Amino acid sequence: MEDTTVSAASAAAAQDAPAGGVSQDWRATLPQELREALGDDADPAEAAKVYARGREYRPAQKAGEITLSYGEGVQVHPGLDTSFKEFCVAQGITPKQAQKIVEYNGIFSEEANRIYLEQGAAQLEERFGADLGKVRDNALKAFMSLDRKMDGRLSASPGGRRIASDPLVVEALYLIHQALSEDALGSGGMAAGGETPMETEAFLKHVLEQQQGAKAAS
Repeated sequence: MEDTTVSAASAAAAQDAPAGGVSQDWRATLPQELREALGDDADPAEAAKVYARGREYRPAQKAGEITLSYGEGVQVHPGLDTSFKEFCVAQGITPKQAQKIVEYNGIFSEEANRIYLEQGAAQLEERFGADLGKVRDNALKAFMSLDRKMDGRLSASPGGRRIASDPLVVEALYLIHQALSEDALGSGGMAAGGETPMETEAFLKHVLEQQQGAKAAS
């Protein structure tokens, strides 16, 4: 049966509409649910945009509907991947939106890392001045010695490559190189200058003394 209320409203709206224009009472031609959803502020053009966006909105109903690309060389734990997908389902996020979130997070992380490295490099230069080249060289020697001990797995890993460029780690490797001979690092011993291995507490105390000496010299 035809909805006589809507039909009557449509007829009235058609009579009120100016030639070639849109009736001021165009909402009267819509079902009540749509009128309530649009509110009083929407005009026909805005209503059309809302309708178009609604047609494109297809949130994922289960985690398996979302396929994510984290970028070349990026490894994500399967549990974290699943957890994020389940979060997207719970929040009504579409697969396309989920991918965009991942991409934005990658851009944000890269920018934050760039700023961190720049600030760290500036602090290293301020702390060591003209000796910065020697600091980097000795840190690299320590890193390479550790890498040899690990059969090259350190330098081959994404984490190893990141720490090699981390200014704080560069300083730490430099202090370790000062505290221990390269031969001791290569053999896995904790000896300094060929002496017997130091206890952990003594080793950390020695590294701290070296760090304080470097700061005092700068």
